[in-house]
Amino acid sequence: MRHFWPLILFLLILMVAIVGLKYPPHSEKSAQLVPQRIITLAPNITEIAFALGLDKKIVAVTKYCDYPEKVNTLPKVGGFTDPNLEAIVALKPDLVILVASQQQTIKQLQQLNIPALAVYNATLSDIQHSIKSIGKATQHQQQAQRLLADIDHQIISVTNKVAHLTKPKVMVTMGHSAASEQMKNIYIAGQHDFFNDLINLAGGRNSYQGTHLKIPSLSIEGIMQLNPDVIIDIFPEASDHNANIEQVKQQWQNLAYVNAVKNNQVHIIEENYATIPGPRIFQLLDDMARIIHPELNWDEQTL
Repeated sequence: MRHFWPLILFLLILMVAIVGLKYPPHSEKSAQLVPQRIITLAPNITEIAFALGLDKKIVAVTKYCDYPEKVNTLPKVGGFTDPNLEAIVALKPDLVILVASQQQTIKQLQQLNIPALAVYNATLSDIQHSIKSIGKATQHQQQAQRLLADIDHQIISVTNKVAHLTKPKVMVTMGHSAASEQMKNIYIAGQHDFFNDLINLAGGRNSYQGTHLKIPSLSIEGIMQLNPDVIIDIFPEASDHNANIEQVKQQWQNLAYVNAVKNNQVHIIEENYATIPGPRIFQLLDDMARIIHPELNWDEQTL
C-alpha cells in the first residue's frame, strides 16, 4: 500500500523549518567528491533530486516518497522522524540529503562519517535555494539553473497578470478535522511559510496578518473574525485520509456568515503536490491565482 505524506507531519516539518537556523554548510567530504550513491530523506528532496536528473544515483528514499513513480521501486529507509540508520549505513551512501530540521539524524550521520547536505523548505526562497544547493553538491549546476529558470518563468507569468488587480483577503487552511459536522483545530497559513508567499504572488493578501504564531490554529470564531474573501482548503489525497470531501464542503457551508462562504469562494485543492515543498509547489501558484482571480482569461498568453 502506497504511503501518503501525512498532513500533520508536514505541519511539524514546516514549523521546525521556520524557526531553524539558515542554510548550514555541508561537509568538506561531500563538497570534494561527486556523489554516486545518494539517499534522500524527505519527499520534497526526492522530487528535487529527480528533477535534476539524479535518478540513477539515488539508492534509497523514505517510505513517504511516492513521486515520481520510479521511486516506488527504490529501497525505503524509514520515515522522516524515524529513519533507519542501519539500513542507511548498509547502502553505503556518499551523500544523504535531508531537511535541516532533522537535527538528530544530521548528528548521527556526522558521527558515522556519512556526508550530509541539509536544506530548508519553509519559504519559496528556501525551496529555490535548496535546488541550487543540491545542484551544486551533486555537480548538477546546469540542471539546477534550468529548473530555476523554469520556476522563474512560472512566477513571472502569474505575477504579470495579477500585478494591478485588487488583492482579496485569502485564507489557506492546511489541516483540520473532517470527521464531524464542525471543524476543529483549523491550521492556516501564517506570515512565515511558502503558502503566504504563494498568496502574495497569486495576487491576494493573507487574511491572517499576525507575525507571532508561525502556524496559527484557529477556531470557527477566529475564522469569522478574519472573514476572508477566498478560502483555499489544502486537502491532498483525501482518499488516503479516509476523508469525505462532500462532508468537508458541508463543514464550510456551516460558516454562512463568512464572505468566502456567502460568495461561493471556498475551494478545496486535492492535488498531492500541494503540501510538498519541491519543484511542483510552483504549480500550486497557478492553481491559486486562477482561484483568487477568476475574472482573468488564464488561457491568454502574456508577454
